[in-house]
Amino acid sequence: MGNFGWSINFLILIGIIVLVMLIILFIAALFIGSSKSKDVLKYFDGDFLDKAAAYNKIILIISVAEKLLTWIFMAGIIYIFWRNFYVSNRIPIILSAALFVLFGMILFLILLPLQYYREFVIDHRFALSTQTLSAWFADAVKDGIIYIIISTLGLTSIYALMVYFPEHWWIAAVVIFILFIIAANFIFPVIIDPLFYKFSTLEDEELEKEIMKITQKAGVSIGSILVADASKKTNGVNAYFTGIGKTKRIVIYDNLLNKYSKKEVLSVIAHEVGHWRYRHIFKNITMGAAGIIILFFILYVLKSGLQLQASVRLVITLFIVFSLITYIAIPVQNFISRYFEKQADKIAVELTGDSQTQIDMLEKLARSNLAYVKPGNLLKFLIYTHPPIMERINYIYHNFD
Repeated sequence: MGNFGWSINFLILIGIIVLVMLIILFIAALFIGSSKSKDVLKYFDGDFLDKAAAYNKIILIISVAEKLLTWIFMAGIIYIFWRNFYVSNRIPIILSAALFVLFGMILFLILLPLQYYREFVIDHRFALSTQTLSAWFADAVKDGIIYIIISTLGLTSIYALMVYFPEHWWIAAVVIFILFIIAANFIFPVIIDPLFYKFSTLEDEELEKEIMKITQKAGVSIGSILVADASKKTNGVNAYFTGIGKTKRIVIYDNLLNKYSKKEVLSVIAHEVGHWRYRHIFKNITMGAAGIIILFFILYVLKSGLQLQASVRLVITLFIVFSLITYIAIPVQNFISRYFEKQADKIAVELTGDSQTQIDMLEKLARSNLAYVKPGNLLKFLIYTHPPIMERINYIYHNFD
């Protein structure tokens, strides 16, 4: 009984922490305003700052609503399952998979209106999206199907492991999930990404040579340089490294190539090369693996404390706990991510030898993506994966100019 009480108290505690985080984010969103300090106005005009603040306020409020709605739905499912004798006992694996598919489908449909409002309505209102409604809906359905497939496989695997390996299920689950993370880095670039973008090889031979010079200078090898037809979806610009081993590649948004000079494109590429130079993908995989070990150990102890046998309701309960703990850990993950981004900014300037272009490109990226360039420290701590734009600009300006 004592163990059971500890488990319930633990669930209540993490629920309270998450609720407090959501309340703080909601309040922070209400107070988002355009920072028009002297250092900011040196790079950005007041109209842009007002527009970016308005956009980020809406997006953050919707994000909080999505999270809250997700967990309310999950809690409701647990309540229904807890009162249903049928799903409180061991059932055939195939039937459990069907219940998990139904769970994923209902969650997708519940969140779809908010997703539509955030990704289509708001992004069109602020001239960020170029997608037609049919194209957006097709992407949303594909994204939903992928989520349902992956979540169903994961939840069904955990249920099966609990049934067949009741004492050591969490160890087997750790192995499976770590292998999935590694495999995803191989598979997603060649199977999943093409479902959302069409890729072509870079035709600009001069730019390709300059990119190769940067990668060679950094001591980084790449598999291919591809261009994504992102302009069909967004006015935002980006470039990124993806994949490992033979699937390693640089992906450049076509609107980055079309709207910016070669020097500016190279500054973005150099930043991405910096991530490979510092082995950030490998480090993220390693930290992800460590996080999975810790999380599944917590779930194992929690399962023992709840004194429950393998069942669909138990798996859904542990899934919610997994989701809540992962959310609580986001500020720590973001702290590490911001450090990695700072390293990438540093090496980008070193590789190009052009700090001014790097600053100019950060300014233009902020404009194209409607970035909130100078948030408060609390907001930065909770949700920012990158240092805010003004922090990045000031870092380069004071350390390389």
